[in-house]
Amino acid sequence: MNPLGRFSIDLKKENRKRISTILRIAIGIGLMALLAWRLDLGKILTNIQSIELRYLLYALIPYFLFIIVSAWRWQVLLNHKKFGIPFGRTIVIYFIATFFNNFLPTTIGGDVMRVLYSMKKRRADALATVLVDRILGFVGLFVFAFFAVLYLFIIKHQTEFLPFIVIGLIVIVVITFLFFSEHMYKKLSPIVQKVRILKIGERLNHLHEAATDFSGAWGTITLCIVHSVVIQALLAIGPFLVMQGMSTSKVSVLPFFIYVPIINVLCMIPISFNALGVREYFYVILFSRVGFAPEISVVFSLVSFFLYFLLSLVGGVFFIFFKKR
Repeated sequence: MNPLGRFSIDLKKENRKRISTILRIAIGIGLMALLAWRLDLGKILTNIQSIELRYLLYALIPYFLFIIVSAWRWQVLLNHKKFGIPFGRTIVIYFIATFFNNFLPTTIGGDVMRVLYSMKKRRADALATVLVDRILGFVGLFVFAFFAVLYLFIIKHQTEFLPFIVIGLIVIVVITFLFFSEHMYKKLSPIVQKVRILKIGERLNHLHEAATDFSGAWGTITLCIVHSVVIQALLAIGPFLVMQGMSTSKVSVLPFFIYVPIINVLCMIPISFNALGVREYFYVILFSRVGFAPEISVVFSLVSFFLYFLLSLVGGVFFIFFKKR
């Protein structure tokens, strides 16, 4: 292909990305506007003002631990690949990645920063650790969500989310098996190799080779899945502590362990920027089942996200002063 043709294709891709980003932002704003129109804004503001400051500080703790445990999970994979990166540096890199996750249209931006800060001339290995970290994070999320919908099915006889979560869990397990299984991938490798656009096939095969180190490391994989389950628990505790600080009726932490992982799975659907509006919509729907008014459920979502966003700004500070080595 001549340079002019390649430039034209790249330009079209960039335009599609821009249009996609603008659409996702517009959808998010539209969903928030719809919620604002349907709900009582006065009650929402009153509920926010009623939150005790100490509970906001308490709620920052699980989000801080979420970043620490996430960095720990990635550290386990880096250690397996013998990168020799100190845990303190891994935490700093993860804060930077979290910052970029919140400011870029997709979470891929944060993953790119992790690769850039960790690769040490081993780009394929660094990318493999990030990709495996992502996959095992999805496994933990879907496992947690599966037990949540299983509880709803057995105790409350509610089945609406069960097919979606079960299918998602099966898909992620199959992808994990294919990716880690050298025997299975050998059968797919010739087909993958034929994808020559932007050398995608060749790059995927190189990436798989870099990731095959993890294929027999079941101890490492199991530990990372445990980390992922703990992470989901921490993400559920944050909104629970926000609720504890409000002058409203209280419920146990159980509904948060059940509904927040389901919401996290649903927010993976790339409908809006940072799941804006989507997250709030499902908070309203699901937490109405335990008696919370929509104006209260929206506060759980907005305040929890704001606390996480606030914590991610630490990553922006690290980005300014921390050097890639």
